[in-house]
Amino acid sequence: MPEQRDLFDYWRSKAGDGGFPTRADIQPAELRRVLPSLSLIDVTEEEQPRLRVRLAGTRLRDYLGVELTGHYLDEYDLGDQTDYWDAAYHEVVRGGRPAQGVIPLTPWNQPNIFQFWLRLPLVNEEGRISMVLGHDAFLQSEKAHALADRANVRIA
Repeated sequence: MPEQRDLFDYWRSKAGDGGFPTRADIQPAELRRVLPSLSLIDVTEEEQPRLRVRLAGTRLRDYLGVELTGHYLDEYDLGDQTDYWDAAYHEVVRGGRPAQGVIPLTPWNQPNIFQFWLRLPLVNEEGRISMVLGHDAFLQSEKAHALADRANVRIA
């Protein structure tokens, strides 16, 4: 997705010397065009990290049909996609790598719409991954079906 490539390039431009940017490095005014598709997810400091949505753009609410802001991701029943999303966030939070993929919105009763997602780690002052910057695009088309059949979690 072109918007995701642009966001990835922006994110990399904010990273210092091979590290990751902080939340303070990311300027919403510089991302106005994609704000409705962005999310910020806090990584809790508990022994078993939980992911809490600090901010979810309006496009997410429009497609998912719920307001995610303020909720933990594990509050939602993702059915057979739970392991998929656990692996994706594991790559970002534990693996310290950006990840992207595509998956149908089956748990949200929209199996003909595909979610093209990107997740990028953000660090705190100590260098620990404390947030995840996300971008989600939603497509309903034959091209989306073809792309989704070939895609899975991909590490950048």
